Amino acid sequence: MVWIGNDALETISVSISSVHTHGGATGFFPVEPGLGSYATNHWQRNTTGTEKAVIRLGHTSVTVPDVLGNDFLLIYSDTYLKVPIEVVSGSDEGLQYLWN
Repeated sequence: MVWIGNDALETISVSISSVHTHGGATGFFPVEPGLGSYATNHWQRNTTGTEKAVIRLGHTSVTVPDVLGNDFLLIYSDTYLKVPIEVVSGSDEGLQYLWN
């Protein structure tokens, strides 16, 4: 899953392409600021092909290329961070992640 963290102090709109994940929702969806929104701000995406994320904040938008299905995007009012995450072991009940 691609996870979005919003620390921009206002609601952002996010769209993530689904070129490699058939049927994925590609419209723009609001992401509220703060940790409380993490339960709803993720997109199921394939981990083998890169996607494109578009983030809108006010009248500005930025495109984040080469997003993989396990990436975490952290959005600020003037900056974004893309943190790749690699699954090193896991099962359906619990996964361990390694920050790249």
